[in-house]
Amino acid sequence: MVRAAGDRGVADLINTSSIAAQSIFPNFAVYSGTKAYVTHLSRHLRAELGPKNVRVSVIEPGIVGTELQSHVTDRGALAWLEGSKETMQWLTPQDVAETIGFLAALPPRVNLQQLTIMPTAQTS
Repeated sequence: MVRAAGDRGVADLINTSSIAAQSIFPNFAVYSGTKAYVTHLSRHLRAELGPKNVRVSVIEPGIVGTELQSHVTDRGALAWLEGSKETMQWLTPQDVAETIGFLAALPPRVNLQQLTIMPTAQTS
């Protein structure tokens, strides 16, 4: 990344975390903990790599319609997921991809350290 930044003037490392890194979701403790780690690691990497023209950002999406839901086994979490489909329109993978593209297209002098993208109706 540092070499690429030297060649092009800037390089981007964009990590994907989750709103679960910032909020409390019963039955999602392990998932939330891993996402909090990704967010915190991204902050540290930004401090280390920013002076070398590597922009480090972390995107924290709310609920996104992916295959992740098919891996959930906790009944409470499954019930929450099913209920949320009735109260909100989930983000799509394309929504997240377009946001990542936005981050990478910013002028080299700009680094958004952390960006949260949420379904409009998701409250936490």
